[in-house]
Amino acid sequence: MDKSKPFIKIDNVSMWYPQKGGLKTKQVKKQWIKAVDKVSLELEKGQVLGVIGESGCGKSTLGRILARLENPTNGDVFIDNISTKEMIKKNAKEFRRMVQIVFQNPFDTFTPRDTIEKILMRPLKIHGIGKTDAERKEICLKALESGGLRPAEEIMKRYPHELSGGQLQRISILRSMLFQPKFIIADEPVSMLDVSVRADIINMLLTLSKEKNAAVIFISHDIALTRYISDKIVVMYLGKVVEYGNSDEIINNPQHPYTRALISNCSSIDPEEAIEKIGIQGEPPTPINPGPGCYFAPRCFKACDECFIKYPATVDVGDGHTVACDRLNLNKMEG
Repeated sequence: MDKSKPFIKIDNVSMWYPQKGGLKTKQVKKQWIKAVDKVSLELEKGQVLGVIGESGCGKSTLGRILARLENPTNGDVFIDNISTKEMIKKNAKEFRRMVQIVFQNPFDTFTPRDTIEKILMRPLKIHGIGKTDAERKEICLKALESGGLRPAEEIMKRYPHELSGGQLQRISILRSMLFQPKFIIADEPVSMLDVSVRADIINMLLTLSKEKNAAVIFISHDIALTRYISDKIVVMYLGKVVEYGNSDEIINNPQHPYTRALISNCSSIDPEEAIEKIGIQGEPPTPINPGPGCYFAPRCFKACDECFIKYPATVDVGDGHTVACDRLNLNKMEG
C-alpha cells in the first residue's frame, strides 16, 4: 500500500434521486433529492470513523454507497487506492468479502426459514471458504464460541425467531468477520437493542475490527456512544458534511452551529458539566434542490443574510478539523 494514500478515500461522492411525480413542463427544472451531496472523507486501517446527524441527513445512504449496494450519482470510493466501482466490475465476490455491512435491524438480516447453521454456512460455500461442509461447520462453531454464543451446537440448530435481538446481531457481526473484511460499515448496529446488551455488541465489533486491522464506519445518532468508540467523527446535515475531525476535538470544541446544538442536547456527553441547550427551530428543509445558501441557515441560531446566498466553503481550523460555516469567527468570539 502507498503510505502517502489513505486506506479508504471517499472522493466527492453524491447520491441524487430524481423526484417522482409532480408537474413537468419546460419552465420547471427537474427536481432532485440530494440524499448525499459532494462528500469527501478519508480513513486509515484500524480506524473508526463515526458518522452522526439527525434522521434523513444521508448517513445510511452513504453507508449503502460505501458497500456498493447503491452506485453514486457522482464521485467514487477507493480502497487502497483502487476504485470500488472497478473492483465490483472485476470481481464482485472478492469485493463482497473485503467490504461488509452490518445493518440496524438484526431480525431483517436473516431468512426466517433457515437455521443459523444454513445462514452461516451458505456464504462460506459460495465464497469457497473451507474445503468441506464439515470444515465449514467447524469454522462456524469456533466463530460462535468466540462471540460468546454457547453452546454453539445448539445455537446452530435454531431459527432466527428463537434468538434474541442481541444474539442475532452478534451472529450478524460474526458472519461478516468470517470473510476477514478490510472495511466494515456498521449502520446503527445497536439502536434497536436493549441498553443492557449494547456495550457487549460494540465491544465485540471493535475487538474483531482491531484484531483484523479493519477500517470501520460507525453510523449512529447516538453522539455519546460515537464519541467513545470513534477515532474521528463526521457530522452530516441534509446530505452534506458540515464538520469533521478527531472525536475529542469535535466534542470538546465544536465549531459548526449545528454540531454545537446537537452536542448541547446530548445530556450523556458529560453528566457533571452543565451545558446550556441550544434549540434547533423547525424541521430540516426538504432535500429537494436545497440551497443556494447554507442548508442549515433556515434553522441556525447564528444565520445572517449572507448565509442564504451561497453555500459556505469548507475550511481547516487546525489539525484536520474542517468546518463548513461562514460564521466561524463569530462562533469563536461567542464561545
